Amino acid sequence: LLIWGSLFACLRALAGSYGRAMAWLGVLPAAAFFATVTHPDLVHYSSEHLSLLLVAVPFWLLAGRQPDERSRLWAACFLAGTAPWAKLQTAPLALVLIGWGGWQALHQAEVPMKIRLRRVAGVGFSALAPTLLAAVLIAATGQAEAAVRRYFLHNLIYVGQGNGRTLPETLREMKDMAMLDGRFPLLLITVFVLLLAAAGYFIVRRVRPPALVIAGGTLTIAGALGVITPHREFLHYVLLLPVPLTLWLGATVGGWWSQLATTRSRRLLAGALLAAGGLLPLITRCYQPLPSICGTFAYHWRHPLSKVAMVVHALTGREGTLGVWGWANHLYVETGLPQATRDTHSVWSILPSAQREYHRATYLADLRRHEPAVFVDAVGPGAFGFEHRSVQAHEIFPELADYIRENYVLIRDVKEARIYARKGIAQLRNLSPLQIDVLLAQGRDNNRSNPTPRPITPLDKLSRKNIGPRSVMMLLPPTTVEWQLDDDVREVTLEFGFDPEAYERGASNGAEIILELASFAQTRQVYRRLLDPCHQPRDQGLQTVRVPLPPFSSDTHLVLRTDPGQFGDNAWDWVYLADLRFRRSPRFLPEQFPGFNRVPDSANAEASSLQGQGADVQLQLHAPASLTYLLEGSEQRLRFEYGFRPGAYSNGGRTDGAVYRVELQNPGQPARVLFERFLQPVDHPGDQGRQHLDLPLPAINKAASLILSIDPGPAGNAAWDWTYIDNLDLN
Repeated sequence: LLIWGSLFACLRALAGSYGRAMAWLGVLPAAAFFATVTHPDLVHYSSEHLSLLLVAVPFWLLAGRQPDERSRLWAACFLAGTAPWAKLQTAPLALVLIGWGGWQALHQAEVPMKIRLRRVAGVGFSALAPTLLAAVLIAATGQAEAAVRRYFLHNLIYVGQGNGRTLPETLREMKDMAMLDGRFPLLLITVFVLLLAAAGYFIVRRVRPPALVIAGGTLTIAGALGVITPHREFLHYVLLLPVPLTLWLGATVGGWWSQLATTRSRRLLAGALLAAGGLLPLITRCYQPLPSICGTFAYHWRHPLSKVAMVVHALTGREGTLGVWGWANHLYVETGLPQATRDTHSVWSILPSAQREYHRATYLADLRRHEPAVFVDAVGPGAFGFEHRSVQAHEIFPELADYIRENYVLIRDVKEARIYARKGIAQLRNLSPLQIDVLLAQGRDNNRSNPTPRPITPLDKLSRKNIGPRSVMMLLPPTTVEWQLDDDVREVTLEFGFDPEAYERGASNGAEIILELASFAQTRQVYRRLLDPCHQPRDQGLQTVRVPLPPFSSDTHLVLRTDPGQFGDNAWDWVYLADLRFRRSPRFLPEQFPGFNRVPDSANAEASSLQGQGADVQLQLHAPASLTYLLEGSEQRLRFEYGFRPGAYSNGGRTDGAVYRVELQNPGQPARVLFERFLQPVDHPGDQGRQHLDLPLPAINKAASLILSIDPGPAGNAAWDWTYIDNLDLN
């Protein structure tokens, strides 16, 4: 709304001087920029967006003002005076607008000087009014020290510190960031090419540019000053420029348009503006990849709570406050809990600065005053902004560390954060470690993007090639590529194939595509296929496969391998990977537990695998394994089939047996065993083959859990324990 409101104000400002058609063409480059930009720094909400509107609207009021319209003049200067209170960085832009307003009030020869000076005084008062109002409000609420320290002194220190780099180095880094999607460089190039073309026309025809061109150009220079002054490479600073650039460009091409005498000339100019400002951004965007943020909205809509927020919500409900150390502002939104401290993050209590002790003192005072039910230290591997606990966690502030140690108990360490609950809160008694595990499994992963493939083989073996319309990664056998798996990955989609030259011009004898889950404990194969395009026509062209994954631990990697065909001959084995995508879900998918009417809420089954194809897929839950269900309170019966695969006790198989067990876990009580059976198929023929369980369930509390486990025999030997559970029905 702020962006399009700003562009609407630009449109009205230009239309008043040059007509609607020219105004639409002048606004088009900025509109196309905002419509196609994908860089995260330029699409997230930031403090520059309100500043856009507070610059565009005063310009509109001043550009369309009649000489005696004092109300528009004073309103424009009042709004310009508010801009530095939206973002101090916009002060140069505000000064230009206020100066323009003062110039308009003073530059009226037909009006007596006394009246002109009175109007200039009115401009000054209008511009200072927001600051006077803010000063009264600050004084009335006792926030003078906070205002001076946090808004003025802190910004001066921030600019003074810089980033330790020279201005050219900072601008180079900003340029490199902008080139990631190229939208802002394209806007700059488009605007300046058109400005140069217009300037050339004005010079050749000896035409004086309109006054609005001077105003737009001066405003752009002020915006550029606001961008470079902090000496930081943050790309969102450049959002201060699209509005000034639009006003400068619109005024320039508007003046050019008004000088053109023929319809043909105007059509050529309009066509050039339409092509450069509208079509070029859209066409170039079509040749760029899908934005990384695509799909995030739908994913967050389905899973609004992160892992940490799930646990915090279970501990607090909607009561009390939340304390956060680090940078995890999203937790306040997700939990609905007010901040226990005035700062949404503790950046300035962590990073060295002249005011760090002040920020630490206010942080701890706020924490003591509000006594939050939950305290989250959002510092750790994978956290936003702060990952190094030794130098950034709350323990670096000794007084805070003492306060947390005395009043809070650690509930769970989830790598990117540690969750603490205030000692004695009622919810602690009703939340078991198992339930916390389930909550974490159901929470949203904050990092959904697929990690960059990490090559195991030398980089010179991994090259890219265009096959048809797609750029693919060549995986000439033998090649191994792996990805770290997040806990919420449930399924992998592979698109792969053979370079057509390998079977149209060459004579490949085929190659294998192998997909494995590799952890510290073991490696499991989840997919294998021999591609032989020279002899099997179905193996030609692009192949697509979806591979559901069995349960895995947090240290698991996905490994993709290619092996040469018969006799190890890899001549013409030009295998490629076109795409690899992860399907994510906070809960298991039905495809991961075929034959189950209900997927478990958590699973520990490191030796499990999915066997078979199509409708005959079966989950092999090799011992040891356990499945946990959070019960709703209405369940009455559990049925399933279980046993050993024949090879475990025949044809040389020598399992020493396994124990099947069903337990009911009520909060605060010992687990109650509902069923237990020790199967020994080698020594007891009755334990061979498929076994059946039909178990009536006792009265169940809503917060209870049902645990199905398979343990190795008494000696703990899991060799040959090829166990399974099938056709599970819990209702």
